[in-house]
Amino acid sequence: MKKFFKEYSYSIFRLFLNQFAIALFGIALAFACGRAENMTLRLWTSIFAVLFYLFLLYASMWEVGAKDGIRARARGEKYCLWRGFVMSLCANGLNILLALCILPGAFVGGAVKGFSSACQLIALLLEGMYLGLLATPVMGAPLNTYPWMYFVIVLPAVLVTGGAYILGLHDWHATNILIPKNKDVKNNGRPERKKNK
Repeated sequence: MKKFFKEYSYSIFRLFLNQFAIALFGIALAFACGRAENMTLRLWTSIFAVLFYLFLLYASMWEVGAKDGIRARARGEKYCLWRGFVMSLCANGLNILLALCILPGAFVGGAVKGFSSACQLIALLLEGMYLGLLATPVMGAPLNTYPWMYFVIVLPAVLVTGGAYILGLHDWHATNILIPKNKDVKNNGRPERKKNK
């Protein structure tokens, strides 16, 4: 485990940094749409912020998986498919802890409810890209009032990060956006021969 953290601590930090940056972006969008009193726009800008966040996670974790895949093939080692999921769980550790702290407030009142409310506010700030989505009313109450939602919003990041790592290991691409275009290289990876005139 010590070796894992030594090797992947920077990647875990990058995942958290991506979350923090996009959270600020999501909060700014949500407040701008709230001031304009346009709830539909707030929902769609939140969906955009979440998708952008997941794309950033995919891009950074695919790169880590690709490097590990090259190293594993060179050494003749087996692939560790679980690494991406573990890195994401580590990066989301604070989100999961806050979700656990929010949960008792749904069942107990008093000081516990106050503590849970404070944790809820911190969670909304740290996961600001979901702010517009969580403000959407479902069954007569906004989604941010349901404690289980703070566990649910962690899942997309964990699944995308773990999936991107596996795709990177195998050098598979979910999108062509990040593949560099090189006109001199054919599909088999060999440079194209120029014909003599």
